[in-house]
Amino acid sequence: MSSVDVVELTRELVRRPSISGNEAACVAFLAEVLADHSPTVSGRNIWATRGNGPRTILLNSHTDTVPDSPDWTRDPWEPTLADDRVYGLGSNDAKGPLAGLVSAFLTAKIPDDGRLVLAATCDEETGGQGLGVLRPELPEIYAAIIGEPTSCAVCSGQRGLLRLRLHAEGKRAHASRPWQGENAITKAARDTVLLDGLDLGPPHPLLGPATLQVTMIQGGIKTNVIPPACTMEIDARTHPDMDNTKLRELVESSIASRVELVSERFHPVATPDEAAIVDAALRASGSKEARIFGGVSDLFWVRDVPAIVLGPGRSEQSHAADEWIEVKQLQRGELVYRATIERYFFAS
Repeated sequence: MSSVDVVELTRELVRRPSISGNEAACVAFLAEVLADHSPTVSGRNIWATRGNGPRTILLNSHTDTVPDSPDWTRDPWEPTLADDRVYGLGSNDAKGPLAGLVSAFLTAKIPDDGRLVLAATCDEETGGQGLGVLRPELPEIYAAIIGEPTSCAVCSGQRGLLRLRLHAEGKRAHASRPWQGENAITKAARDTVLLDGLDLGPPHPLLGPATLQVTMIQGGIKTNVIPPACTMEIDARTHPDMDNTKLRELVESSIASRVELVSERFHPVATPDEAAIVDAALRASGSKEARIFGGVSDLFWVRDVPAIVLGPGRSEQSHAADEWIEVKQLQRGELVYRATIERYFFAS
């Protein structure tokens, strides 16, 4: 297949439910679309190559979606075309970007020394058997484009994600005799104040400030019992100068509660502005400067090469009920992807 209609391809992908862990229907469909390029199915991932040169760009996006919800007023898997939008679960995050990458993979001009690798991967929404597992099977890559909804803005980095659970320990007693016990909620509250006042250092030039927030708290047994335990959940976003390890050590040294590491698998990523893939994408999109990607994405798995996050769609539509993506965004995304690839390979 030499080309595809990006809008119809998006609709066909939406039509095949692919909640994380159940991507088989999308993988089988993409195997048909990519049949001329010897696609390889690996687990719940699929990848294909075009060209034989050593200069290789990876084009990656994910097939999986979050589940639907009772808030939907439309059939999540009926890709309705209305109001110049494609409605449907995953249309924005990230089947629209994936469709644009597939189209660019099939149609972009590449030189004799160039090669494209397209990888449509699973489990981006949940973590698991996606790009991180597939990456060792892929050819060596020189640069990467991760397809996510950015309104076609060029994102050259993302902050890391660190999740901690804090355990404040007290001693149970009757609430009328608090001196016989130790209130774990009070200890947790003191630690919360300490955390709020931590100096996380100056902002990173690209990724901005590191942040740390208490997002959940749980404690107490009954209204007349001094609580013997309290837990707090921490969401922290990091950058290279205040990375996951430094921030965790700072928390551990600053509070009385015991710190449990829940997750630190996503570390900060920052691609230099002078990288060829950043320059090519900026010129292709008409953007003046790169920015950061607001969430976390599979950019983490290609942090060893110059890489960007780029794609059609609006971030606020991701995971929303009655999710949609604009037709003009799909069409623009396809053009920007193709132009980025060609500018990278044929830079003057």
